[in-house]
Amino acid sequence: MSPKASSAQKILLVIIALITCFIIIEAYYRIFDPFPYYDEHIINQTELGNLLKHHPVYGWTGVPSGKAPLVTVNNSVWIESNSQGYRDIEHDGVNAKPAIVFLGDSFTYGYEVEFDEMFINILRKDLPDYEIYNLAHRGYGTDQELLVFRDWRYDGDLEYVILMFSENDVVDNMSIFRYEKPKPRFEIVNDELVLTGVPVPSVKEWEGENSPDYGVGTITKKIRKILLKSHFLHDISFRFRLFDIYRSGGWNLPEIPQLDTGLTKRLMMELDGIVKKRGAELLVFFIPSKLETEKITRSAPYQNQIKVICGELGIECVDLADSYIESGRRAYFRKGAHWNANGNAM
Repeated sequence: MSPKASSAQKILLVIIALITCFIIIEAYYRIFDPFPYYDEHIINQTELGNLLKHHPVYGWTGVPSGKAPLVTVNNSVWIESNSQGYRDIEHDGVNAKPAIVFLGDSFTYGYEVEFDEMFINILRKDLPDYEIYNLAHRGYGTDQELLVFRDWRYDGDLEYVILMFSENDVVDNMSIFRYEKPKPRFEIVNDELVLTGVPVPSVKEWEGENSPDYGVGTITKKIRKILLKSHFLHDISFRFRLFDIYRSGGWNLPEIPQLDTGLTKRLMMELDGIVKKRGAELLVFFIPSKLETEKITRSAPYQNQIKVICGELGIECVDLADSYIESGRRAYFRKGAHWNANGNAM
């Protein structure tokens, strides 16, 4: 065998070994730690008009029996709403079983995960003796959750109302415009809660349905799109961007300021009163911040302020942070702040 042939064989073996290693790594990512890539032209284009609609009191609500794909930077999922506009099963109305009601925002709505991956539907299988309702919607604050529950009717035995509290809820409660949409706002007037900003004005984005924009893009973008279809290469690209942020001092996050929780306390007090009148118990579960669980910030957890409120109001609360920190599993999508399928299961 000539030296030239021997060198060629060695090069071929190296190429085969590299390809084999790449296939094994890619398979691992796709099975155990998927990180798919979604082109910017199809991201988050099907929500307004298809899955959400304007509501004069809540600001927005789900489209009854709405069906559409929802594509984000992290995932592509199929969304279906029941006849009431909630991402929930269709309840038969018999009311034979005691009910558990969940109030919350995008975490409880199951944003970026499939229906069967939502923690509520996992819990539903574990608690077959209860009728579990999901009244959550993306972007809701405690104020909108209070309004929704106040209008919700259930003739059977209501046992628990679970308030899933997120780190942005206090700011949501203080705002009249959130997530590019106008919303209502409660104010405390003469020591009474007064709802302002209703009827909530509509915006043109609610009109008609939105379809994905399958743009053409440049040659460079096309090549990048093809390469990033690999979950492994997508992760490598993402980590390089994180390194650039770290190198530029981007992780030196400022301390999170202490927020005025006076309005949130009154909202929780009002909700607790309505729950008790219906013969049920209000429980608060804190959704831990991704910054806290991944130890990116040294700021005090937002839960500390709300735990004080729960103590003053006599509301039982549960902080999930330690469980997520100790798990060692990736509970959040790499981009954004939402739970992935693991986070919902945990």
